[in-house]
Amino acid sequence: MTAPLLKLSRVARTYRNGDVLVEALKPVDLEVDAGTCVAVTGPSGSGKSTLLHVLGCLDRATSGTYLLDGRDVTTLADRDLAAVRNRLIGFVFQRFHLLRDETAERNVELPLLYAGVRRAERRRRAAAALEAVGLSSRAAHVPGRLSGGEQQRVAIARALVKEPRLLLADEPTGNLDSASGDAVLAMLDALHARGVTVVLITHDPEVAAHGSRQLTIRNGVVAEVHATAPGA
Repeated sequence: MTAPLLKLSRVARTYRNGDVLVEALKPVDLEVDAGTCVAVTGPSGSGKSTLLHVLGCLDRATSGTYLLDGRDVTTLADRDLAAVRNRLIGFVFQRFHLLRDETAERNVELPLLYAGVRRAERRRRAAAALEAVGLSSRAAHVPGRLSGGEQQRVAIARALVKEPRLLLADEPTGNLDSASGDAVLAMLDALHARGVTVVLITHDPEVAAHGSRQLTIRNGVVAEVHATAPGA
């Protein structure tokens, strides 16, 4: 039997707000197989971002065990955790997080630069990633000369250029008009169809319907909702 790509065992995240201990994520057991698209819904302040930060190794669980691709990341030193994050995980955020003075091509290259990939290989892979999202003709444009939908597609190309096992998308359509949002969701559907594991954080039930599996989180408690057909 193949091990799940993600396995959380009694994973929780707490933090202090003054004298108050806040349980942002209460103990959760969760397994996600490779190639699954999981949509996580919940109201603002429910713990969605906390869950994403733990899954993406941006934050550490306070307790419990998190196995990512079979490796316990809760025990790793910061440097080793960063290496795992750079090798296995791609991120797409609502606010794009593009460098405004750099071209689309340079923005896509950045994860490879941090990984020590040589310049010629960086350029080749960045060009291929931009072609995959339909933006080859916009490679030399800075973000200010791109539409919101185009900027999000650059962000997706940047996430994909590393060929990650796991793609985490946090409200990826939140700043987009409906047409651009539909295009981004179609792209995520295509990635899922290619076997990329996707975790999609959203407050929108229509966006969540693109998940082959749905979870909800309220007051830090994660629960399974139901399975749906992709894009249903």
